Amino acid sequence: MIDENAELGWALIGCGGAGRSHAVGAAETKGVGVCAFYDTDPERAKSFATEFGTRTAGLDEIFADPAIDIVSIATPHDTHSRLALDAFAAGKHVYLEKPMAMTTVECVQIAEAQRSSGKQLMLNFSFRFSGAVREAKRRLGPPIASHAQCMQARADLTAWRWDPVAGGGPLWDVGIHAADLLCWFHGAAPVEVSAIGGQKSHPAELAGTDVLDTIAATFKFADGSVSTFLISDADFNGFASKWLFEIYGSGESAVLYEHAKTVAFGVPGDETAVEMLSPPPADRFPFLLDAIKNGGDSYAPASSGIVATAVVEAIIASVKSGQTQTLELPPGLAG
Repeated sequence: MIDENAELGWALIGCGGAGRSHAVGAAETKGVGVCAFYDTDPERAKSFATEFGTRTAGLDEIFADPAIDIVSIATPHDTHSRLALDAFAAGKHVYLEKPMAMTTVECVQIAEAQRSSGKQLMLNFSFRFSGAVREAKRRLGPPIASHAQCMQARADLTAWRWDPVAGGGPLWDVGIHAADLLCWFHGAAPVEVSAIGGQKSHPAELAGTDVLDTIAATFKFADGSVSTFLISDADFNGFASKWLFEIYGSGESAVLYEHAKTVAFGVPGDETAVEMLSPPPADRFPFLLDAIKNGGDSYAPASSGIVATAVVEAIIASVKSGQTQTLELPPGLAG
């Protein structure tokens, strides 16, 4: 436990689009003091520092500064593991962008470092903070069946997110959100994953890489419930929106769309009626502050990052092998 009224110092590593979201959240949260910004591009860090009224700092300076309690990491995916390990070694709490890391082995290393440090970790699985998603989870309980869909317009393949090493492509960039959300609704990791797909939208441009651009996957859970997941940049669906989730419970159903900002609940006993809600999203930093001050797991803890990464790895392995994958998780995470 720490002083409820203590202000916690915060610094950002990675001043891009995701980093801006972290910065705004930190600046707007009572009990958080914005201390410093770092980016591999010094001008971007300087721009953030000017905007938020503070300073730039080097990585070593951020990790060594006792006034900085929390570090947000919003950098390319392949740097998450190294930076998170360094932050925990320095005794910092960590707010980490998704994916937690690009291998389950690295995720476990981060989790072990967190446990050894006694600090908190929260992952930015952003759909968990959607008001519509939170209401659907509250009302429906564990589903019998579910579906996630992410259909985008043709991507700019020069973006770092499509780099095979730095970003890994759409499964690691956005598909990880669906892996987390489906498991979160079902309350467990799947026991089996089967997937088909490949380089269908960009066969010439992606040839010779391991990046997949079009995948259809199915998940089987231990309780017999099932889920499907479709992702591609074949085209944007203006009717369903980029993201579409369908959740079917034992007595009620929900459809999440408009980037999961709106939920339409089916009305039991009336096949034509729907109840539509657009609840405001939950602020994110207060969840991390609560875990820091009161203990226990954060709202999106290390275990969720390990599971989501394991699911994405299984999807890729199934596409490449043509075989259903049995999901193997570290001890304590199965089910």
